[in-house]
Amino acid sequence: MKKIILLVVAVSALYMSEAYAQKGNKPFSFGFGFEGGPLISDANVKEVFSAEFGLSIRFSVKAGPGYATFSPGALLVMPKKLSEDDIKVGMHVPLRVGYKYIFAEKFFVMGEAGYAAYTIYSADNDDKIVKNTSGGFTYAPSIGVNLGKFEAGIRYEATRLEDSNIGLLGLRLGFNF
Repeated sequence: MKKIILLVVAVSALYMSEAYAQKGNKPFSFGFGFEGGPLISDANVKEVFSAEFGLSIRFSVKAGPGYATFSPGALLVMPKKLSEDDIKVGMHVPLRVGYKYIFAEKFFVMGEAGYAAYTIYSADNDDKIVKNTSGGFTYAPSIGVNLGKFEAGIRYEATRLEDSNIGLLGLRLGFNF
């Protein structure tokens, strides 16, 4: 009996998310997405790191013809190469708010801004792990398509840090509830 109830709830949830995900009559939405892409930064950052990959969540509330959004996430900053002498890896944690304008029923443009923190881990001369944290203003214009409960979009995200600027050309594949 529990399996039948669970099956009915799961089918109902899938139907509701298909029918109402990011639709005009739904007052709010929640989703998660896998995202990543190559870094297009200043020369010092591109010399060491190549790309970012991770997970983000998005909370959306109906506001006019679109949605007000809040998008936190966590992305791993991938090094160009791993060597035992000088291991470097990083973490990017963006916190963005913005607006997602839906046009032509399925397509959207979105602008977001906020704060992003970068933490870089590397080994010093004594093989001890050194943690370097920096953060700053970030903005991210994007464009994409809603396909029922699924979403795909591309964006450019730029973050101004104290000593460098980091840019990301990202792809997000998401699922909306």
